[in-house]
Amino acid sequence: MSGMEHWHRHLGVYGICLNEEKLLVIRKGGGPYFGRYDLPGGTVEANESLVGAMHREFLEETGLSNRNYRKFGC
Repeated sequence: MSGMEHWHRHLGVYGICLNEEKLLVIRKGGGPYFGRYDLPGGTVEANESLVGAMHREFLEETGLSNRNYRKFGC
């Protein structure tokens, strides 16, 4: 690699949103899971925190801004 190392990193976040015992899901609009249901979430961008990525992905995919959250696991 001519003295330079390249790192490939894939880190994703997913959110679970419950309201009155109903689970919020999205329908995939592209990729290998097109048309299937999934939790809102996606890839963490460079220099983005896990919490920041979750808020961004949640807003992008659902239109909802969620600030009342609890980290479930890593």
